[in-house]
Amino acid sequence: MPTHRLPANWIQHRFLPLVVGLCSAALAAALAWLVIDISHTKARTEIMAQAQSQLLQIRDRLDRQLQSTLSVPETVSAFIAAQGGMSPEIFATVVGRLLEHQRNIRNLALAPDNVISDIYPRLGNERALGLRYMDNPQQRGAVERAIQTRRTVVAGPITLVQGGLGIVSRTPVFLASIPQPAVVAEPRFWGIVSLTVNADALFADAGLNTEQMGFQIAARGLDAMGAQGAVFMGRPQIFDEAPATLDVPLPGGGNWILAAVPAGGWHAAGRVPALVVMLSYAFALLLGLLSARLVRAHQQVLALASHDRLTGLPNRRLFDDRLSQAVLTAHRDQRAGALLLVDLDGFKGINDSLGHRAGDQVLERVAQRLAGLARANDTAARLGGDEFAMVLNAVTTPEIAMDVADKVLLSLVAPIGLDDGQYVLASASIGVALFQGDPTEPLTALIDRADRALYASKRNGKGVASLAEAFGTTHPAP
Repeated sequence: MPTHRLPANWIQHRFLPLVVGLCSAALAAALAWLVIDISHTKARTEIMAQAQSQLLQIRDRLDRQLQSTLSVPETVSAFIAAQGGMSPEIFATVVGRLLEHQRNIRNLALAPDNVISDIYPRLGNERALGLRYMDNPQQRGAVERAIQTRRTVVAGPITLVQGGLGIVSRTPVFLASIPQPAVVAEPRFWGIVSLTVNADALFADAGLNTEQMGFQIAARGLDAMGAQGAVFMGRPQIFDEAPATLDVPLPGGGNWILAAVPAGGWHAAGRVPALVVMLSYAFALLLGLLSARLVRAHQQVLALASHDRLTGLPNRRLFDDRLSQAVLTAHRDQRAGALLLVDLDGFKGINDSLGHRAGDQVLERVAQRLAGLARANDTAARLGGDEFAMVLNAVTTPEIAMDVADKVLLSLVAPIGLDDGQYVLASASIGVALFQGDPTEPLTALIDRADRALYASKRNGKGVASLAEAFGTTHPAP
């Protein structure tokens, strides 16, 4: 089964530092975004909990205020139920005492048979006397609900004629009938005790206002209609901004709904400071740059470890690896390859006559010419001193290998220019050994065959290439 693997020199790819840097920066930026998002989400959760806590406190205070306020009509209705009625003198005295410490109550009215007969305080409320609830469309619904449920019903808040907001409660009063033998006594409806509350003062005492501890507050549920009721406090848009909400149950059924959002809106709630965000992404970019530089430095270290410092060609270590890979590839693909050992002729004389600096320049020029003749899959290497090598990965015939060797010889014959303007002549001897990827031939044996062919070229007058015998050929003892 075929296998896929990275190229042998993938670590030295010139775009690898860029790819690693971009990936590192992207990963760090994604991590920074995740941390920022988690922090923002956590902060919003905490702010939502704070908003819920504020609403709970408001509801508790509102419940206490309502209970205290609505206890007044409940007390009056209990007196009437027990006494069968209340005279104007007693009404004024009792209600006056009850309202003594109730600054939120505007007035309290008695409506026997649903017609207002008395009201406290009377001053300023005379026009309400004689009002028939069942003839008034705005009053009739709440009164009928109170009679039907036999419980106090709260309506409003409504805008009062005197100004401000008011909450009106309707408490039904039923008188117990005189029990008769074998007859089930049914309570007789007496009328309504009506209470008008100063909603502005009530809400202020409960801490219900449009701004509360960094939150915008709104309330809806006009006439105890809950989510179906109109908004009577705060911006109506608050209910469209995913607010923290809380129900406020009201006597007689129904409820109000409180809502709260941060003063600056949710988009700014718990937002991480812009400087922190900028520094996080700047750190991600810096990490990407450092990663790219680290990979580039690693490539340079590997290059120094596997390439010749003078010529830049693969050194002996990398040459052995490339030759090993070429032999394995030849065995796998059932095709031949070739090893060329190239040794310069008379290089010692160049060093002696022109100096080592000139000799180094000659080696550099020779390396450039060999690298120019190597195909994409071939390898040109410097083994040491004035000895070079070429690994040809795909050679169909010995003639092709020898043709490459002749091109090398022809290339090296051309004069070599030095930095000081001088030209020197150089030549080389080449040993060529073919390999078929035979697993029984060690690399040392392959190199030895090429080396013997190289010495044959030296013995034959230098400046020539010789082809080694095929693997397995016996040699006479020297």
